[in-house]
Amino acid sequence: MKLLLSLLTFSATVQAQILFCGSAPYYPADYTCYPGNILCPTLYGQPTLPCNGACYSPDMYACSNGQLQLLPTTSPASAPFKLQVYSSNPALNNLFAKVCGLGFNVGAGAQTCVYCFNAPPLYVCSTYQNQTVLLASGAMDVDVPGDQYWFIDPPTGRLRTTEAGKAGGYGREWAGKNVTIYQDGYFSFDGSSFWLACLDGTQSQVYNIYAPVGSAAGRTGCERVKLAAVSTTNPKEGAYAYT
Repeated sequence: MKLLLSLLTFSATVQAQILFCGSAPYYPADYTCYPGNILCPTLYGQPTLPCNGACYSPDMYACSNGQLQLLPTTSPASAPFKLQVYSSNPALNNLFAKVCGLGFNVGAGAQTCVYCFNAPPLYVCSTYQNQTVLLASGAMDVDVPGDQYWFIDPPTGRLRTTEAGKAGGYGREWAGKNVTIYQDGYFSFDGSSFWLACLDGTQSQVYNIYAPVGSAAGRTGCERVKLAAVSTTNPKEGAYAYT
């Protein structure tokens, strides 16, 4: 009898999760039903939108007069931006990437690690908000002399930064390369439709972000995620330098 009740409860739960879009059954966690009984899937935790019978991601396309158009890409002079993570894993979805240990990370345990040289009136450490902010040119939004840059490390696939203040340090030659940045849209690795978020082996609830190249291509136990550029106009939202 207990087994029968358990099966009936499970069946009722499953049925409650199924909705109908016209005559088509769907799970609301996986699809959205739009007017006209148009079903569009949820990808990486984000609903796609309908456009003349097709479904599209608003972080890569716009729908104009029933036609899909790619969003414009950024230029080196575009506004600074932060990286938002899209994932089917609720523990990662909509969080912002943070730099620590010269690498980009995400997760409830991730933090932004910074350094500041207080030298008023030119550099006043209390004015920095110390969020992880990038520039489309390949630089980080920092004030440290000698700058700091973001890049994909070819041997490992790790999305990381150069050391602060070392204009010619390791990774400078790859700064800003192999990535297409759509204006307030996807931060897209050119060799794949996704990035990898892999659990850090030394920190709880921290995932390291990789492009699926180099040694990262064969990594297991990672989440496939997408990254999106979110513009910011606050000149002090970044940091003096990241560590």
